[in-house]
Amino acid sequence: MDSELTGRTADLIVCAALGDPMSTARYEGLCAGSANSRVSGVMVCYAPTLDLLRRAALEKKNLIIAREHPYFLHGGLYYSYGTDGLEAAMRDDPVVRAKREIINANQLMVYRYASAWDQFKPKAQSLALAQALGLKPLPWLPTDRSRGVVCDLPRTTLADLAQTAADRLKAFSSRTVGDPVSSVTRVAVLAGETDPTPALARLLADPKIDGAIAGAGGTVDEVDGAIAYFQDVMASGRKIAMLAIGHLPSEAPGCAAMAKWLRGVFPALPVEYWETPDPSWIPRS
Repeated sequence: MDSELTGRTADLIVCAALGDPMSTARYEGLCAGSANSRVSGVMVCYAPTLDLLRRAALEKKNLIIAREHPYFLHGGLYYSYGTDGLEAAMRDDPVVRAKREIINANQLMVYRYASAWDQFKPKAQSLALAQALGLKPLPWLPTDRSRGVVCDLPRTTLADLAQTAADRLKAFSSRTVGDPVSSVTRVAVLAGETDPTPALARLLADPKIDGAIAGAGGTVDEVDGAIAYFQDVMASGRKIAMLAIGHLPSEAPGCAAMAKWLRGVFPALPVEYWETPDPSWIPRS
């Protein structure tokens, strides 16, 4: 790899490897820093937190490829995003200013590839989540472009799966929708946001599915109706329950998978995946 590789050139290389997604992927691209900076190393993460940016500066990994935006927004240099004045309001926020200062002082470049990655490999995030939980997804048709995967497993309970998520993913704020001790033998696995349709409804069309493992949780999913939709599925008479492990823990395994893929895109550069720990937890007696 050319030692003079810049952020702009790296972006072109990634986009070409992803199938040139910028014409269709929304809110992607350079979010912070100068695309003209030279690349010294690549760090992949779920969210470019201040702690990770400090570490990147210290370890000279100045190309940060993230699933989330550094300034708590969507958007980038390629697309604007309707934030109802939020971006302008946060321009002088001290937290935003601290991140901007460390990015500029160390010639860091933060690129966001979320929709682009999802379009390139629609099931990548859910597949990685299932594998991280020790589950083996059933085969799917090549024409299936939905996000979720389906896994058969020995009869267990949602509570046991929650413990597995805590052990394997360090997800300590999982919630269950439905009876936590209900037994499951076939689960739908859906990383990230759990919109009612088409993602969740399409998966639950399989009548053998008696459990779901999802990112879910948080305001977006509850406002947009995923939890309410699932409650109505149960109220309609179906014996099923959901384990909601949280957005971050559900997406993290897929970010690690993307880092592995990027090592093939940049074979001459050090590419590392850095974990963004789940900050949430639920007190338990």
